[in-house]
Amino acid sequence: MGKKHNKPQKEEKNNQQNQEKSENLDIDIETLLKQNEELKQKLDEALRAYAKCENDKKILKKETDALIDYAYEKFAKDLLPVVDSLELAISHAKEIENKEEAFDKLVEGVELTLKKMLDTFKNHGIEPVEHEEFNPEIHQAVQHVQSEEHEEGEIVDVYQKGYTLKGKLIRPSMVTINKK
Repeated sequence: MGKKHNKPQKEEKNNQQNQEKSENLDIDIETLLKQNEELKQKLDEALRAYAKCENDKKILKKETDALIDYAYEKFAKDLLPVVDSLELAISHAKEIENKEEAFDKLVEGVELTLKKMLDTFKNHGIEPVEHEEFNPEIHQAVQHVQSEEHEEGEIVDVYQKGYTLKGKLIRPSMVTINKK
């Protein structure tokens, strides 16, 4: 008899535990649903932020490309007077009947134009390379000669000037150096 009496108590206890588990499950499901919704919102925010970054990247690339395309505009505008001077020198030289006078005027005009060109270069950070002492980082030795007037390794002659752009070498000087 004791066994029959214990069975309804066990069932009642099991039902009570199942009900508690069910309530706990309901709470857990509700919590999980809330967390899921929050995660969806955060994912949506992250995707929007990513899309904004991608758009910003495209805009920056487009702006950078435009800046590069027009970076030389000021330099080009500053060179136009040099071209004007050369054209004017040629035009005036043709008008002068005395060829010696025309030649002298042409040389004078070319010298003034060269000065204008070098000033324009300087204004844009383009400087000629110094030629005091041979430096393989900025000079290119194209010939070796023997000279009693110069020290070993000293620059004897400059074939072509080198230039730097804001301190960076853009063309080395081509030089002759003394080799004893």
